[in-house]
Amino acid sequence: MMIWIMNSNSNVCRIYALNKKNAELILVKELQHPENKLKSSDLTSDKPGRYQSSHTARGAYTQPSQPREIKVDNFYREIAKELDQGRCNQSYDELVIIAPPHLNGLLFQHLDKHVKDLIINNIKKDLLHLSDHELIKFLRVHIQYPTESS
Repeated sequence: MMIWIMNSNSNVCRIYALNKKNAELILVKELQHPENKLKSSDLTSDKPGRYQSSHTARGAYTQPSQPREIKVDNFYREIAKELDQGRCNQSYDELVIIAPPHLNGLLFQHLDKHVKDLIINNIKKDLLHLSDHELIKFLRVHIQYPTESS
């Protein structure tokens, strides 16, 4: 039984395979979108356009969403696609999701139903700053997984 651990924030996602025998994390894939760190003003080239509606009234076009939100949404769509591909390839049987609350919800909007069925734990925290060793210690405390000897 293979468990994948998906640990992410708005610009980096690491997918690990959990080796239960040695309690070791093996990095399967790392996705990075450094442009997600940029401010919305840095992502657009200029101000919104203007229009004239009547004799003296003017207005400015507004963007329906912030460019940064669109970039983060696309990143989480890419993560969901990666998790679905792993499921289709039978690379994992169970999945643990670790992401900050607002990004967790964004991911779940894009996840396939079959991937959602494999989730055994959903941790709504930003833990990307933890080392692999610290992450394995955190997982031992916060999730229950059978060891090979049991």
